[in-house]
Amino acid sequence: NYAAQFYPTSLALEKGFQQVVWTDANTHTFLEEAGTMNVFFRVNDKLITAPTSDRILDGVTRKSIIQLAEDLGIACDVRPVSVAEIKEAAKDGSLKEIFGAGTAAVISPISAFQHQDELFEISGVDAVDAYAKLFKQA
Repeated sequence: NYAAQFYPTSLALEKGFQQVVWTDANTHTFLEEAGTMNVFFRVNDKLITAPTSDRILDGVTRKSIIQLAEDLGIACDVRPVSVAEIKEAAKDGSLKEIFGAGTAAVISPISAFQHQDELFEISGVDAVDAYAKLFKQA
């Protein structure tokens, strides 16, 4: 049921964002998914995505990206991803890209995110070696 996302999504739209990246319901310290998409984070040259659960869809696009990464020799960790980890990676420059993936969204690069009142812009979104571009072409 996606009804619960309408209000937070409308707040995000008012701030100029197109999606909300959801956190875990218990502590709000781990990133889960964005709207109806799985989310992938590239920290240095490692791809990271949250494990599936009753709240995170184990979709075919997600499986395909993980398999493509493996086939291309790209390290991929499927593990809990903390908000603090991604914010720190954005601050120290090791966060190279974020993208969402899903049947309707296919692969959608994310150019910025905000947590609390701190805005982080992702510089690698248009890079020649962006994983999102690579996976779209595969």
